[in-house]
Amino acid sequence: MLAREALHALQFPLANAWLGAAAPCVCTASRAFGSRQQDSAGIYEDSFRSKPQPLQFARGEVQYPQQLEGNILGRAFLTAIGAYSRKQRLRNGASVLYRAITEAAERPELHAALGLDGSKFTSSHSLLSLHMWLIIRRLVQEGTPPPKDAKVFNQMLYADYFFKDVERRVYAYGVTIHVSKWMKRLEQVFFGGCEAYDAALQQPEAEQTAALTGALLRNVYEGDEAQRPWALLLARYLLREQQCLSMTDTEDIYTGQIRFSTDIKITKR
Repeated sequence: MLAREALHALQFPLANAWLGAAAPCVCTASRAFGSRQQDSAGIYEDSFRSKPQPLQFARGEVQYPQQLEGNILGRAFLTAIGAYSRKQRLRNGASVLYRAITEAAERPELHAALGLDGSKFTSSHSLLSLHMWLIIRRLVQEGTPPPKDAKVFNQMLYADYFFKDVERRVYAYGVTIHVSKWMKRLEQVFFGGCEAYDAALQQPEAEQTAALTGALLRNVYEGDEAQRPWALLLARYLLREQQCLSMTDTEDIYTGQIRFSTDIKITKR
């Protein structure tokens, strides 16, 4: 599985061994943190159907203090500490890209179009995780094995930004005890989701939408068959964004110069 294998290769700390008595099941965690909106999915039926296009978007780059970049000695100092190195540029790009991910995952209109309640932990975490999966999958498809830049960048994006942000959100939603256990469990959910979504996209093209819808129904919508129309909309959104990312220049991804689509249409009934 692309994303899971890539992250295994990066030696991320998987939590497969953590199954102690205090471990909440996925559904329990979901009920504890969030619930879904109950609007009609039919009004969003025309969403996520427009022709895919590159996601390039000028966001600007991480800027160093002008008092350093504005003179020879300052630039020499920045060079000496590696501020202009490829690794640091990738780290800066990961910072900018993660802002694009959180921007997309927190858009109220996207939550509404997918039947999710953006004020709840489960909803925001699901969309954060799914956008992370899209990026990781896109970069590991650069080659077999993935290029060194892809490995370094994915590790930075996951460990330095996504993981730390999730921990901050857990605290913000009121969890103050056993936080490390919650983090390990959420890590399990993330990797399990990546594996399920990768498996869905390994199906024949004609079957991918149905397979991905099923995986999303289980992982995001708690297996509630009444929510299948929402899961289908989410599958359509992800498949379209995957196509858009495949058309996006890799360097734009490394520098964070992208913006996820806003192809949401409300049909009056």
